Amino acid sequence: MSDLLRELWSRAECEEPVFSAEEVEWAPPGQFELLWQLCFLKEASRATWARCEACGDGHVEEVTWIRNATTGNPTPFVPCPETGASTVSLDRLRRWTIDLDAIAHALRRELGLIGNNSVLLPGRVWFLGRRHVAGRFRDFFLVVGAAREDAHTLWDRCRQIEDAPSPVILVPSQAPSGPRVLAFRLADLAALTEDRLVIDLDYLTDALPRDANAKQAKTVACFQVPAGARWSELRLVVREHTVVAHLRHLEQEFAFEDLGMTGPGDRLWQLLCTLARYGGHTPARSRSVSEEGTVTFRKKVSDLRQRLSTVFPIDGEPIRAVRGTGGYRCVFQINLDRTDGFPVQPERWNECSLTELRDGRIAISVRTKEVFAARTISEETAGRTNLEAAEQFGVRTEEYDLRTLGLADEVGRPTGEGRVLLELLRSGGKLTRRGDDKKVLRLAQWLRNWMRLEDDPFQFTSCRILWNALFDTSSRRKLGPTT
Repeated sequence: MSDLLRELWSRAECEEPVFSAEEVEWAPPGQFELLWQLCFLKEASRATWARCEACGDGHVEEVTWIRNATTGNPTPFVPCPETGASTVSLDRLRRWTIDLDAIAHALRRELGLIGNNSVLLPGRVWFLGRRHVAGRFRDFFLVVGAAREDAHTLWDRCRQIEDAPSPVILVPSQAPSGPRVLAFRLADLAALTEDRLVIDLDYLTDALPRDANAKQAKTVACFQVPAGARWSELRLVVREHTVVAHLRHLEQEFAFEDLGMTGPGDRLWQLLCTLARYGGHTPARSRSVSEEGTVTFRKKVSDLRQRLSTVFPIDGEPIRAVRGTGGYRCVFQINLDRTDGFPVQPERWNECSLTELRDGRIAISVRTKEVFAARTISEETAGRTNLEAAEQFGVRTEEYDLRTLGLADEVGRPTGEGRVLLELLRSGGKLTRRGDDKKVLRLAQWLRNWMRLEDDPFQFTSCRILWNALFDTSSRRKLGPTT
């Protein structure tokens, strides 16, 4: 059962991949029915050209529709030099187009791919998913029309292929020219059984180049993602040696080996910790960073993006680039597992600031002072260098979501103290509430504990029934007070 399938792969490369009724009629028995059952073919618009059957010439003419005077229904005809006109059966005008989306779905299933799958360029490029093959994880793509005139633009329009650590390109029948990508023809890999499409994965594994330093495949855990879940619903809490994932009502803890990482020194683990420390984003890249360093960092982000998509099979990209900065930002929530307070203790409240970010996280900043040894040249000691204490000032900023701060429940609804904090940030540090308001008093106690300061963070004016924050406050959401 290969004749029609071989023609399917060849026809799939065309801009209009359709089969006519005449082609289907001459197909081996059962092949068209199987392709139809697999949803690889679907009904297309009727043909506009047809072969004349009124004479023996077999000429092909454009179809003309003439309304029947008796029934009022249009009837298809083709002109004929011998008979004048010849009617055409409606069944002979039927056509079927190749459903490339269905083929992409079948390839993902038969190859056992995991991770998010998506259409990168409609009708041309699909990301199918990833799996461990020939010593490492590889991203699989389906590319149609890789030999067309515009094929050279496909790679520039699909950065996901360029960013993939080890992309594997599947094409129906025509591979791209040049050594830029590794491509395999489905005409060589695929076959039909009685009820499905099968792929020769053993051939693919042997043909793929194996890394010289490839180790035995590591087992990577997979989170049981609920149907319809989004990356924005996922929250990762990074601990010293594990990561705890929260998604809706589910929770799961992952060790290094569960994530396919070697330990604290693993480059992907270090990047994950950096994202957690900065509240889900990387600092903007300096213009002084070399091009080689930028490419290396982008490769590391791409590898982490792939690993997260493997562990958490959610549609879409988990990490997105921030245009114009060279930095990246997580779509999901991530933070360090710190419940004992801010890592730097300020001396006074006026050294602190709290800001509500656009995504709902709270940025806490503290002015810092670092004492370090500086070398100086002394005239009294004949130009010798001396070590003296010097001070360097900066700002330490950490970003948290309200759940990490203990000011929201597990689904993200702010507690009473959380709502008071948001109102405070959105109103410029002022609260019109009574002096014995319990929620304000509990928030004040929480702030003292978190920042490890004994002084009160608020000042109350009884004549105006007004609380004033002694630290800087702001909000980038501009939503007004909460209720």
